[in-house]
Amino acid sequence: MTAARETDLADLVALGLTQYEAKGYLGLLGREQATPTEVARVTGLPRQRTYDVLATLAERGLVAPVPGKAVAYRAMPPEQVLDRLVSLRRAALARQQELAADLTSRLGALYAHGRLQDDPLDYVEVLHDAEHAAHRIGQLVAEATSEVVGMVRPPYAAPPAVAEAQVSAVRQRVLYERSVLDNPALRDLVGAYASLGEEVRIAAELPLKVAVIDGATVAFSLPDPVGGRDRETTLIVHHRMLAATMLLAFESVWSQATALPEAIAEKSSG
Repeated sequence: MTAARETDLADLVALGLTQYEAKGYLGLLGREQATPTEVARVTGLPRQRTYDVLATLAERGLVAPVPGKAVAYRAMPPEQVLDRLVSLRRAALARQQELAADLTSRLGALYAHGRLQDDPLDYVEVLHDAEHAAHRIGQLVAEATSEVVGMVRPPYAAPPAVAEAQVSAVRQRVLYERSVLDNPALRDLVGAYASLGEEVRIAAELPLKVAVIDGATVAFSLPDPVGGRDRETTLIVHHRMLAATMLLAFESVWSQATALPEAIAEKSSG
């Protein structure tokens, strides 16, 4: 089979014919008429299947039987055949659209009923991938409308370069564990955040990483007891009561923490 004929075959299949049906129709083209045996010989179709294929094409109006003693068929004009195939596909698509509309109505009612049932944990997000967690928290911070507070402690995720440091447009207060000052790159990054308007204080130790966004959402990371101390699971909880509790803890530590310039001076003198 030539490349052009293979393309014709593929296009007919794309319009809804089977491989055998497309081969049978192409086998009749260029001939006044042909018997199933002749079509089988020129197309390579199984002889017995060719009888069924041509009979099916005739039922669909794509070929026509030729009167006579021997069973024979002739191809209908391509423009008529292609128009017929497109019409059949349009009709099938219309039926599918009607089915989809009916199914949407039935399933939509079921979906709406399910949404009325409260999921006891639909306000909790659990993220195991550190990169995904950082992206999600960054998204929440970027969408904040009033205030973001946070506590940062080891392990430190891959930090951005100092030149890429950005802070939220709303008030942002962050407590950093003193160990951040042991790393020059992290110390410079924290300084960059401070210069951009972030309110920074340093605490000797912090219990966990946490961020509270708009007094309504809490994101915190817990060490994975199985994966090792450097593996963490991040939970994001959309609950004002938890946020209020975390804010009380934050304010308690914040009130006793050291301002960044003083902490750096103490580190240098020590």
